[in-house]
Amino acid sequence: MNQPVLLFPASSFTLVKMFLLFCLLIFSNSVFSQRQNFEITLLPDSTGLMTSAIQNAIDKCHSLGGGKVHLSKGTFICGSLQLKSNITLQIDKGSILQGSASIEDYTNDAFIFGKDISNFNIQGEGVIDGVDCINPNGEEGFRGPHGIKLVNCKNIRIEGITIKNAANWAINCRHCSRVEIKNVFIRGGHDGLHTRFCEDFNVTGCDFRTGDDAFAGNDNRDFRVTKCKVNTSCNGFRMGCFKLTVKDCKFWGPGEYVHKIQKRNNMLSAFVHFSPNDEVTKLKSGKWRIENVIIDQVDHVYMYNYRDGLWQTGKPVISIQFKNIKATEILSAFNIIADTLKQFSLKVKNSTFSFRNGAVYTDFTFEGSNTDSPSFFYVRNFKKIFLQQITLNNSGANSTLEAVNGKSLLLKDTSFNLNCSKPYNIKSVKSVIEKDIKVCLSKQ
Repeated sequence: MNQPVLLFPASSFTLVKMFLLFCLLIFSNSVFSQRQNFEITLLPDSTGLMTSAIQNAIDKCHSLGGGKVHLSKGTFICGSLQLKSNITLQIDKGSILQGSASIEDYTNDAFIFGKDISNFNIQGEGVIDGVDCINPNGEEGFRGPHGIKLVNCKNIRIEGITIKNAANWAINCRHCSRVEIKNVFIRGGHDGLHTRFCEDFNVTGCDFRTGDDAFAGNDNRDFRVTKCKVNTSCNGFRMGCFKLTVKDCKFWGPGEYVHKIQKRNNMLSAFVHFSPNDEVTKLKSGKWRIENVIIDQVDHVYMYNYRDGLWQTGKPVISIQFKNIKATEILSAFNIIADTLKQFSLKVKNSTFSFRNGAVYTDFTFEGSNTDSPSFFYVRNFKKIFLQQITLNNSGANSTLEAVNGKSLLLKDTSFNLNCSKPYNIKSVKSVIEKDIKVCLSKQ
């Protein structure tokens, strides 16, 4: 097996200084108290697993105060790796960090694992391949280790890499903070980025194409997702979060990778609430801003069922705003059953929602739970609904807008292009204001 190569900085002064310190470490067992810029380069070995070689390189850099472990071009096959603080794992373009096909080579339910660490990067243009490793004793009888699993970590950067064939979630984070995920590609597998009890995440320039939810998690805070592409055979965002911004993104279906359990490819919803009771959720979801987003051939734009929706009954949603949305070839725009205390507020501005040509929408359920109505835009139990400069193109047979049991509804400069005689139905709403409503009937 090729031995790690220790590389020093180019400066001759630094070279001498670091070499002396390194010799001092070897001969006197002294400990470095100051972080040093070491780099260990590894070459691939085709004769067996490289788990020990890569882990030893990570441990060596960590023991010296920090540094970079560099995987050069080629395929590195290994089992579980454990990250350490102050480390950069560099995976070059043309380099594949490939998981073992044997579940016995994994620990911590993860291919790459980090716990209670900080200040580390995973970067490069290489590939992390989970090889869909099967665990007969895993979730649903086959799910294997997560691709990257992080617990109680902070100051994390993941950039440029491709994660494919993750045996479970591609990136799994719990109690993590100050995380940057940039230009990351996810292909296949299950959930893309799944976060629970996390805060201060920036996700930008990413391209997630997953079999299960692209983004998921609960009790998150301060998330920003920008300039991303999302394709899935489940939901774009199955999320519980306080302060979520999604901006300049594209969602489209059907999914390129099949949902492994349900054996289907249709993309269910761009956004759906997530607050499972069994996670002892604490945070309400609120202050969502969804702006400049394109949605195409997705069944629903936003689904929220606080009454009995799947994993939605922990804590409620309090506020969400959509602006500059173009949704085409959908079955419904919004289907909302909020909490009976009427805490939910929705604002939609300067957006267009168009029904799928030739489709017939008769399903009153979403993920096994009743939705009350197949209306193109349905909302029940709300504090305030404000629709301004929006167009609802409903060529289906069902009603277009139905609002039930609310405090305030404002329709301003709203256009209804529909195939039924009644544009909207309002019941038990205390205050209704209608300004500049346009209705165009187009019988098919």
